[in-house]
Parts: sequence; C-alpha cells; structure tokens
Amino acid sequence: MTANIADIAGIIQGIGSLAAVGTAVWIYARQYQDKKADDESEIRAFVEAIIEEVQAAWDGYCIEIHPALQALPVGQHFNVIYPVLNETFTIYDNGASIIGRIDDSELRRMIVNIYSLARGTISSFQLNNSMLAEHKQLLLLYRQPDRDSVLAAHANDLRDYAGKLKQRDEWITQAVPALLARANQWLASHPAR
Repeated sequence: MTANIADIAGIIQGIGSLAAVGTAVWIYARQYQDKKADDESEIRAFVEAIIEEVQAAWDGYCIEIHPALQALPVGQHFNVIYPVLNETFTIYDNGASIIGRIDDSELRRMIVNIYSLARGTISSFQLNNSMLAEHKQLLLLYRQPDRDSVLAAHANDLRDYAGKLKQRDEWITQAVPALLARANQWLASHPAR
C-alpha cells in the first residue's frame, strides 16, 4: 500500500510540474504577445506622429515660402529672409530609433530621405539668409574702388543660389506627398488593435 501512495504522490508531483511548465509557457507566450502588441502600437503611433510632423512643417512651408520660390523669376535672387531653426523635428529626433522597426523598407527610406531633404533645405535657407544680410551690409558699408564689381559678384552668387533653392523646393515638393501617401498606406495595412 505504501508503494501505491508513493506512486500516486509521484504522479501528482509530475502533473504539478507539467502544470507549472505549462503555466510558465502560457505566461511567456502571453507576455510575448503583449510586448509585440505594445511594439506594434508604438511603431504605429510613431508613423502617425511622423505624418503629423511632416504635414505641419509642409503646411507652414507652403504658406510661408513655397509660393514665393515658385513665383521667383529665373535669374533673380531670392530676396526673402526666411527664419528657420534646426530644432524643428521633435518627433523624428526623439524617435529615430523606431524607424528601423518599421516593417516597410521603402517607408523607412522615405522617412530618412524627407528629413534629410528638410534639414538640407533649412541649411540652404540659413545660408541664403546670411548671404542676403552680407549683401545688405555690402550695399550700405562697402565703399572701396571695386565696389561695383564686388556687389555684382555677390548679387550673381545670390542669383545662382536661388537656383539651388528652387531645386531643393522641387525635390521636397515631390518627396512630401510621396511620403505621406506611403505612410498612410502603411497605416491602412497595419490597423490599430
């Protein structure tokens, strides 16, 4: 009879061990699913925020500067001081590590490209602002015998640079709608849970 109790105790202990392992596996699987859902939600929220940030920056650009660049005649310099800051992309700057977790390589490439273009455009406007300020200083203060040739050379540099601004404007004008369309397409294929 004692052998039967020991056998029963062993069977119960084995069942308990199996139940414990099964419970541990279930808890791990549940935690894994929860983590995966949290990661997917974080990535989705990031893409939504990128759309908002790009759209807001684009809207401001289209109101403030894009029409003036479009209307600029060829051969004329861009005589507008456009106050731009480098610290305009909070979402991208604070969440850039999430980009690598987006499961669409083309969308990842487009996000990096648009921010690279935007930063290059900001730098271009900052340089144009500096060149305009320098040109105004030259007009007011430069009184050397070569004044006319210096002013003409500087004005020519400004005209050449206006062409570069217009080129950047074309690039970003093509890139923004393409990014927004791709990001919205990605969101549609990754519904919120």
